[in-house]
Amino acid sequence: MINQSTGSGIKGVSRAILTAVVAFVIAVSIFATTAFAGLASQYNVEIVVDSNEPIVITTNETEPIEILSQANITLSESDKLDISAFTSGKGGTIKVDKANNINIEFNGEINTYTVYEDTVGEALKSLGIIVSDGDKLNYSAEDSVKDGMVVTIKSAKSVSLTVDGKTNKYAMYQGTVADLLSFAKVTLGKDDYTKPSADTELEANMKVTVYRVEYKEVTETETVKYKTVTKEDSSMDLGDTKTVTSGENGKAEVTYKVKYVNGKEDSKTELKRVTTKEAVNKVVKVGTKSTSTVKSNGVTSKNGFTVGQTIQGRYTHYCACGTCGSGTGVTASGKKVYNGMPNPYYIACNWLPMGSVVSVDGVNYTVVDRGGSGLSRTGRIDIFTPEGHAACYRYGTGSCTIKIIRLGW
Repeated sequence: MINQSTGSGIKGVSRAILTAVVAFVIAVSIFATTAFAGLASQYNVEIVVDSNEPIVITTNETEPIEILSQANITLSESDKLDISAFTSGKGGTIKVDKANNINIEFNGEINTYTVYEDTVGEALKSLGIIVSDGDKLNYSAEDSVKDGMVVTIKSAKSVSLTVDGKTNKYAMYQGTVADLLSFAKVTLGKDDYTKPSADTELEANMKVTVYRVEYKEVTETETVKYKTVTKEDSSMDLGDTKTVTSGENGKAEVTYKVKYVNGKEDSKTELKRVTTKEAVNKVVKVGTKSTSTVKSNGVTSKNGFTVGQTIQGRYTHYCACGTCGSGTGVTASGKKVYNGMPNPYYIACNWLPMGSVVSVDGVNYTVVDRGGSGLSRTGRIDIFTPEGHAACYRYGTGSCTIKIIRLGW
């Protein structure tokens, strides 16, 4: 009984040990397989940021952004990423160009630019800013670009350019207006021009404007105004008028070549005119009959005045324009007047009855019109002048002797 019991215990222990060893071997095998598999999926990637020394990292990431994140490199929206030399899962080089804002000061003005270049010299060159031997910089061309740095150029010329409704400032160091346009990538059309002209040398604080010129043909319907034709009639009293034919405006289709400068009409030249409706001239008969004697109406006195009375007065002149009167050409008595008519020998005054005839320094005039309060004073008269406004000034004012020939019509 004892021997059997002992033998059975030894065999049991051996089996337990054997089982444990097998399990350990399997575990080591699984771990080794997994570890080697992990090592097998990793690869090296070189990262170059601007001109800094390359960074090499070992990664099993496949996306460039994740690889950069693993290297603690964060991209901004304006940074440039070059993965042309990188292959996901295999390796290569990832290049990062960081965007830097640099401030360039010239003549007291500061402009901000975004650049990707590594040195000050390269950045200025990329912006088209040429630094001559006489210019002074607060940095050397080899200095590294740093975000927010201020580069001062003391000899730079600040010029402004206005084109297509927008004004921008540029730093120019030499050249002409044409060079400024080239730098600003502004192209002139065949009729466009600039002020100052394109061959003008640039100066500090110069303002350059581009004028866009465009030509169009435009056809318009225009009114052709009728003319007034006067015909003398010896059977009518001097100063009387009569309309024989009423005037009527005509129409014409007129084609113009219109010049537009910066979108606004500048001038136009008539190319063609086609009359679609002829104008009808106004014909007016003008009386020329002059009577050396004035017909008496039998009235010898009225309103304190008598026929034959002599008064010392003062005269002025007026015409049929809107400045002198209403501009309608109709007097208070209903008589029609217009500039250019034969002299009807009319006066305006408020102190004599309408239709009265007076001799003014030996020339007979008929009262046919009224005027302002100044004409109410005895002896004050305003003489109608058909020669126009300039003649009124030319004849001026003065004293006169007035003799009453007739009172009223």
